[in-house]
Amino acid sequence: MGDEVELTRVIANLVENARKYGKSVKTGVTELDIAARERDGWVLLKVRDHGPGVAEETLKHITKPFFRGDVARTAATGAGLGLAIVDKTIQRLGGHFSLHNSSTGGLAANIRLPSARP
Repeated sequence: MGDEVELTRVIANLVENARKYGKSVKTGVTELDIAARERDGWVLLKVRDHGPGVAEETLKHITKPFFRGDVARTAATGAGLGLAIVDKTIQRLGGHFSLHNSSTGGLAANIRLPSARP
């Protein structure tokens, strides 16, 4: 599946991104769902916030280094590296990383990594 230190960094970056940008529009508090499961030789990990999500045009650029998203998301501090680091790390571990807006609100990060089991 992957290196424990790198996977910890990936999850920490996703949680920090959600903490900064995924605050609920109603409460101003970040609500976060994290789920993991193994299926067909892959480990699937999903981290989802319940914030405003990301403009569709922005989604295709958001994993580029130093890219900063829309006005709502640029209010927080940061260099624009967190999601780029996640993307490159997952690629290096032989997996796939994607982001999409959830149909019920918020941004969902999906990770697919080869399972450590034979």
